[in-house]
Amino acid sequence: MLTQKFYMQEKVFEILTDFYVKNEQDQDCFIIYSKLFSLAQKQQLLNAQTHQELLSVEDKLFSWSPIYYVKLNDEILFMIKDECKCMSQELTITGIINWKVLGDFYERDFQIFENGQVVAIITKAKYSWGDSYLIEVYNAQPEYVIAVVMVIQRIIELSRRQHSQ
Repeated sequence: MLTQKFYMQEKVFEILTDFYVKNEQDQDCFIIYSKLFSLAQKQQLLNAQTHQELLSVEDKLFSWSPIYYVKLNDEILFMIKDECKCMSQELTITGIINWKVLGDFYERDFQIFENGQVVAIITKAKYSWGDSYLIEVYNAQPEYVIAVVMVIQRIIELSRRQHSQ
């Protein structure tokens, strides 16, 4: 089973850059930017070397349950639906991939499954400044897994805001 490991680190004091994603060799692979001043929350996943947009993640407006679209050049590749279950999180992903994400919302420990097989494991990195994740990818497109982590982080941010009000 081919395994790739990535480390996603929040940039706490930067305005537009949310996260940098590094590989096992500590090389920058991806950059995650938030789009300011848009009606729906939008984030872009960029190649760290070329700054070319690889994917974007957008919230669906006016939905009963949270839904996120992962797009390439404004074309929807897949949809991520939040199936919040008491004290745990379940995301259903449909489109060009059909995955299920199961995990613990508070511990930030998730697994992505395809047909019962683990595609990726996402865990919160210990002892880090800001939010950081260790991402292990097994025979899957890393960009798609990173997009799922972007949505997980977005859900966590929304939960923080609701609990602080």
